[in-house]
Amino acid sequence: MTRLFPVLFLLFSGCMFSQLKFDTLSHKKLKTTVTLAILVGYHYAGDARDNTETFRASQMHIIEVVFAKIIGYGGNHGAAKVYYAGSDFIFNNRYDFFMAPKIGVSSSAGMCLGAEVQFQINFEKVIPRVMPYFGFGGSGGKLTVGYNFRLLKAENFPINTLQIGITWPIKRFKEKTI
Repeated sequence: MTRLFPVLFLLFSGCMFSQLKFDTLSHKKLKTTVTLAILVGYHYAGDARDNTETFRASQMHIIEVVFAKIIGYGGNHGAAKVYYAGSDFIFNNRYDFFMAPKIGVSSSAGMCLGAEVQFQINFEKVIPRVMPYFGFGGSGGKLTVGYNFRLLKAENFPINTLQIGITWPIKRFKEKTI
C-alpha cells in the first residue's frame, strides 16, 4: 500500500497541473469583448427574518430582469465582469407583490462574486438593501447564493434574507472587440 502512494501522487499531479500542447499554443488570442445583453433570472427565498412568521408565509419567488454590460476577457480560460441595472419582481405569499429596482456588479471566472444595491418597494415605502453573493458563473450567467443586509435601522417590512438563484443572458446585442 505504501508503494502505491507515490504512483498515485505522480498520476494525480500529472493530471491536475499539466498543460496540453494545444492549450498553450492555442489559435484563440487573448481578446477583450464588450457585449450588451438582457439577463433574466429566477431566485427563491424561503427563510423568515424572525421566528414570528411561518415558512409558508415567508416564501418568495423572484423574477429578475436586468440590462447588462458584459466585459469578457478571452482566451481558453476566460473571465467576465458584468455591470447591470434592472428590477426584481417579487411574489410573496404574505404581501402578494412588490418590486426591487437594483444596480449591481459581478465578476466571474468559474467562481462568481458580486454585489447589488436594491430598493425594495411595496408601493407604500422604500427599503434599501445590499446583497453580496457568491456562486458559479461565467459569460453573464450565474448560479448564486446571496444574503440581504438592511440599510435602515428601523425596518418592519419582513423581507427574506437568504436567497438562491440562477441568471442567464437571453438576448445579446452586438459584440465589440477592444
